[in-house]
Amino acid sequence: MADSRGRSGSRETAPRTAKKSTRSTIQDVAERAGVTKSTVSKYLNAGSGGYYVSAQTRERIEAAIESLRFEPSLIAQGLTHNRTMTIGLIAPDIRNPFYPDLVAGVQDVLEDAGYTLLLGSSNSDPEREMAIARSMIRRQVDGVILGSARMQAEDIESLMESGMRFVLASRDLPHLVTDSVTVDNRAGAELAVDHLVELGHRRIAHVAGPQDVVPFRNRLWGYRHALIRHGIDPVDDLVVIAASSAPEAGAAAARELLDREARPTAIFMGNDNMALGAMDAARQRGLRIPEDVSIVGFDNIALTANSFISLTTVDSRAAELGAEAASLLLGRLAASDDPPYDDVRTVVERPILRVRGTTSPPP
Repeated sequence: MADSRGRSGSRETAPRTAKKSTRSTIQDVAERAGVTKSTVSKYLNAGSGGYYVSAQTRERIEAAIESLRFEPSLIAQGLTHNRTMTIGLIAPDIRNPFYPDLVAGVQDVLEDAGYTLLLGSSNSDPEREMAIARSMIRRQVDGVILGSARMQAEDIESLMESGMRFVLASRDLPHLVTDSVTVDNRAGAELAVDHLVELGHRRIAHVAGPQDVVPFRNRLWGYRHALIRHGIDPVDDLVVIAASSAPEAGAAAARELLDREARPTAIFMGNDNMALGAMDAARQRGLRIPEDVSIVGFDNIALTANSFISLTTVDSRAAELGAEAASLLLGRLAASDDPPYDDVRTVVERPILRVRGTTSPPP
């Protein structure tokens, strides 16, 4: 049927308006639970502020929250305690498999405490590390965890003048200015050398990481000390300082050692990342591991336990270091300790030797 203007008839409908979804508020929860708004606020902040809410009241509030599908605002909670509920973590190179384990340990502790993690990767550049740290301070994070930081003590001290709380994870400094958590790198290196000597090796080389990083310096010290303890004179020609801690740097250093006429029967690598490169370099030269050359790494990254790699390594317990660093930082926040601290805390974890398939008696 056509209307008077010759158009086909059709039923007109009013334009539909989108239904607005309303987010539940603390006031809604309070009314549903039959308590005051301040009581709900105390319940929500009980974990960080130490407020006490009776068990009966807590049950009513929790039932109201569930029925209303209420999601508390972390920003509002943070403002209550003058915090953003955010922690920064700066890693030298997130591509290095050591750091995801460290980050996982940090995140497990922070999530349980209601914090969000903000991650930055400096590519092992001290200037970039400083820039990231300053950016985190401007973003008003509550604290920063420095993972194997390249910054020196004076750099960290200058950042702490802002009032920001820092913790060093997997890094120590000759002059400690803030809390730190690290593995005993000297003891770990000695474990590696002890293992090789017990297998019968005497010509043991070491590929050390960059010596501006204290843990690599300590691993070199532990290597030399263990040799002396076993009555073996350290030979400078058996030590190569790698250009970086990457696999390709480890491969280049290992080639330098393996191409010598009197090559070592075993190589202790400064970390697992470099050890993977050394294994590749040895196999490219037709050498069997461990029959022709034994290789030991340091860190126990997840990949080393793979049956095709099966690297003997020193476990630096990265996840535990991360968890301990996060706990130290949360402790400072809970106590409202302002830097610089009169009681700088240092936690040193004991390393563990993981013996796998890349070590055996010398040929």
